[in-house]
Amino acid sequence: MEEKIKIYLSDWQFNAGIVGLYNILEYAKDEVAINDQYIEIELEMLKNFEEKYFNYFIEKYKETTPWYRIVSYKPIMETHENNNFENFDKKSLDYLNDYIKMVKDYLKRPNYKKVYSFVENDKDIIFLEKELKTIYIKKSDKVEDKIDEVKNRFKTIKEIIDYCNSEDGKKYMAAKGVIYNIINNGWNGVCFLNAQTKEHDVYKDYKEYFVDETINYLKSDKEKFKYNCFVCDRKIKNMNNDLSFLNETGFDVARKTSHVWNFTNDVAICDLCKFVYSCLPAGFVYAYDKGIFINSNTSVEDLLKINRKLRDDILNKDDSDYRSLTYRALVKAINEQHSSKIQYELQDIQIVRYENERYRFNLLSKEVLKVIRESEKELKSLMNTGYRELRTNFSIYDITIDRLLNNYNMFTLIHKLLIYKITNSQSITTYYHMGHVMNLIIINVNYLKGVEGMDKVKENKELVRKARSYGYYLRQEYLNKDRDADKNKIRGVSYRLLNALKTRNTEMFMHNVITSYMYVGETIPKKLTIALENEEILGIIGYAFVTGLNGGEYKDKNQNGGENNEN
Repeated sequence: MEEKIKIYLSDWQFNAGIVGLYNILEYAKDEVAINDQYIEIELEMLKNFEEKYFNYFIEKYKETTPWYRIVSYKPIMETHENNNFENFDKKSLDYLNDYIKMVKDYLKRPNYKKVYSFVENDKDIIFLEKELKTIYIKKSDKVEDKIDEVKNRFKTIKEIIDYCNSEDGKKYMAAKGVIYNIINNGWNGVCFLNAQTKEHDVYKDYKEYFVDETINYLKSDKEKFKYNCFVCDRKIKNMNNDLSFLNETGFDVARKTSHVWNFTNDVAICDLCKFVYSCLPAGFVYAYDKGIFINSNTSVEDLLKINRKLRDDILNKDDSDYRSLTYRALVKAINEQHSSKIQYELQDIQIVRYENERYRFNLLSKEVLKVIRESEKELKSLMNTGYRELRTNFSIYDITIDRLLNNYNMFTLIHKLLIYKITNSQSITTYYHMGHVMNLIIINVNYLKGVEGMDKVKENKELVRKARSYGYYLRQEYLNKDRDADKNKIRGVSYRLLNALKTRNTEMFMHNVITSYMYVGETIPKKLTIALENEEILGIIGYAFVTGLNGGEYKDKNQNGGENNEN
């Protein structure tokens, strides 16, 4: 019998399973040995693993479950009762009625009805659900006249909450919630488990199919086994275990034989690898319908550390914009990884995102990672910026990170933000100023240096600051000649300059710069002529110049990373 089990790093899904297995055992206070390329666990740790498995998910994601939404009303009830319903108004009554409708809907759902038989007094919950009714109030009625009815509803709700909060109630109802909301993102938990044993006790199903079979496999004599595991190369008895239970990866080998060469499946895994893959959802970190995993596979320690940081930053914060929060945590984890191992060179990192029931992959090169690290201050300034097109909101921070993940420069985004800022349109609402656009230009300079080989980045950063100051002072000369220049002349010049920049037309850009300086009777700054060198230089100087022409001077920075002299 194997006393110690070594599990080595492999593909990204298996690595996510290793992280998940470690997270589950760590939460259960089991000590896992961490080595450079593998973790080592004891066979004894698999005892009651099904309890550890679901306890981890319930603790980390309980607030996403219907069970939590039901029991979370208890403090609200207690507050009203302690105040003798003095503050119970129409708004409180509407909230109560909405809560009652929600509870009745949850309790009647088939997936919950299936687990009632595992909870003591399962007949009571069905009776209580039928007794729970909304309280209707006419326009002529007063809320205080309905307090007796409210008290009766509270009594029924208390019994429902006590039922849900019982040991078995929380165990089974919350487990169902995390399976549907979280585990199903990684593998089709409910359908797959029920298909194995025809039971609805998910603890029993998981134990029998994953844990027990793993223990039996590890204890078995493998000398006569003639096949090999596709992942770890351990000996296996047959080809029965495949990857069909994993979303977006496996397939039904019995029904879709055309998916494999010569209609003969040669992909089979051992029970231990199947068990590790089942922990994949605990390796990802999910924010409702989105998930993320960083496959930093240089070592197990790096893999665990960066994903733990990602998990803690996302799950321990209250933020309605979960997509932005995921990206913020990603950038923070990358920057902190570099800070903790500054003596080592950054390695390429694979980012795996789960969005819209699909996996999306990005390989962050060392150059892009450096851009993210060097642009930390500028990226931070963009966190609360955005714009609204018609009825859709867009986060500039998210778009910027998306472009970096996909190896795109920022020129088209900068162009769009400048156009939106100088355009008076009822369909466009902006939540940023020119200081934020300037920070985006600085990020773009860092990117062009890191990816496209632009040298002398410090000189280029100073150059864009100079270009912006030239635009700012030209703006002042326009305003000195005409107080209303901002309403027509400056905007017209800006549109012509942006059109030239969009088409990379150096001649058109310089023509408009020359005519603008001729209008105010000033000499063109020599450094603006550097824009003639190439398209990239034209872009960074040109957009910085237009930014200054439409905003404040780039000098003292405020707390948000912008400038104080914004117009």
